[in-house]
Amino acid sequence: MYAKASLFGVRGDQEFDDGGDLRPLFDPAFYERGRYLEFGGSFYGEVGLGRDVTLVGDMPIKFAETEAIGRGNVGDVAGRGFGIPEVRVGARLPLVRRRLAVAMEPSVTIPLVGVGVSDPDAPRLGSGTAAFAAAIAVGTAVPALKGYVQAGGGYRTRSGKPPDDWFWDAEAGTAPWGGLRLRVRYDGVDAADVSGPSSTIALSTQMGGQDAHRIAPTLAIAFGAGHEVSVSWRRTFAGRNSLGGREWELAYAWLGLLKP
Repeated sequence: MYAKASLFGVRGDQEFDDGGDLRPLFDPAFYERGRYLEFGGSFYGEVGLGRDVTLVGDMPIKFAETEAIGRGNVGDVAGRGFGIPEVRVGARLPLVRRRLAVAMEPSVTIPLVGVGVSDPDAPRLGSGTAAFAAAIAVGTAVPALKGYVQAGGGYRTRSGKPPDDWFWDAEAGTAPWGGLRLRVRYDGVDAADVSGPSSTIALSTQMGGQDAHRIAPTLAIAFGAGHEVSVSWRRTFAGRNSLGGREWELAYAWLGLLKP
């Protein structure tokens, strides 16, 4: 069994428009300044059912806020949202067990909460639609560096208006000394259509209708029997219709046997 609980925060005052150019989150002609804030936590878990099936799932909980100060007669923006936007469940099915391991990972995302119509300025917490995804993941150990490399990619289709998208990631890690662990991860998403709402309405790459490219270095300390604490810093360095923001994450993870 593997379990990870984390706290995170996101902040941004710029967005990538549908052409990929970085611009202020709110139009400077009408607003003096504006920003987006998000805080929350998430839980991710894996449970092995024998050698051939591993169940996976994750659930975030979010508090999100948009605010902007209007110029002249333009009204201020102040919207807040809180809730569990969705739950994702899936499986990992091994295809190859050799030096290079390969697995298939189907999953489904179930929406739980949306934005109330009484607060039109509230940021969306989730897409509000179910999503079905299928991915392939590959990985291998790198003994010479006391580390590993892995990569994956897949396709996600949605039941509602948000367009489908391709997604991918790559990660490398090493344990250079004792319990010290260093990792770096890159992930991206490429939507079939990015002509949807501005990122002031939809800021997560799970919303649909967005492209994003993110990089995240991680520093971790392992201790005891399968315990680890880590801190990550993530930045979106390119995209379309997405937040040009920064994110931090503090996490605790445990890997071990689940005994009845």
